[in-house]
Amino acid sequence: MLYTLDLLNSFQELKVIAPGFSRQAFAKLLEHRTKCGGRSGHINGDALQRSFLEFSYASFEEDRLCCSAPFTCPACTPEMLAVSADGNRKLYRFQRNTSSDDPGFLKGSLWLKTTQGRGTCGDSQWTVARETSRRASKLDEEGMEVAVCRHGFLLKALNMYRGEIFAYPLYLQKELMPAKAKFFAMDVACKYWPYLEKAARVLPALQELTEMKPFLSIMHARAHATKCEIKWSGTRKEQEQQPERRWSK
Repeated sequence: MLYTLDLLNSFQELKVIAPGFSRQAFAKLLEHRTKCGGRSGHINGDALQRSFLEFSYASFEEDRLCCSAPFTCPACTPEMLAVSADGNRKLYRFQRNTSSDDPGFLKGSLWLKTTQGRGTCGDSQWTVARETSRRASKLDEEGMEVAVCRHGFLLKALNMYRGEIFAYPLYLQKELMPAKAKFFAMDVACKYWPYLEKAARVLPALQELTEMKPFLSIMHARAHATKCEIKWSGTRKEQEQQPERRWSK
């Protein structure tokens, strides 16, 4: 079965505009148009999905050959004003003994490389916050943590293996250090920032991160105590609900 590039491009745009639009719905739409055109035939959903994934990978390789930067916000270049980090534990994946060990095709594009073992820096091995929390026995990945700019552009992401520990947003914040963002928004900034300051006292390389101004995202601030809401308020700074908008897609 052959698919035109226009068809695959249309499917890609539909998935961006209407994230809930599934592959099965698109296949039924094509079958309906086939019947309306006086033709007959069944659209194989698996073949359509495989063709779309191959098209997506080919588009990724084309962008890489053209030296384009798909995860760079033009409005935030060269200096970024604010960064927001958030995790989603619903994007988990079960362990499967029969799964392939082949590396992913899109490695290095958005997801940061996984480091085996406990976090170390130089000769020190630090376990502040929840660095040593237990991981779920039946899950290979427990979710995803992303960092976005104030315009909603995805900047960096990583897979979570031990829940939403503070080490994940810290790593994302460190990776985005060259962007020189002035503000850092998070759902639990009141808990994360003392952790960052404690880590920076042990690791001087993190001192630059503490120069950013933290604040709570406007939606989650209402769930905090009044004193906390006043101290970590993001009023007149940024709304910073871009991660939630990304999760909705």
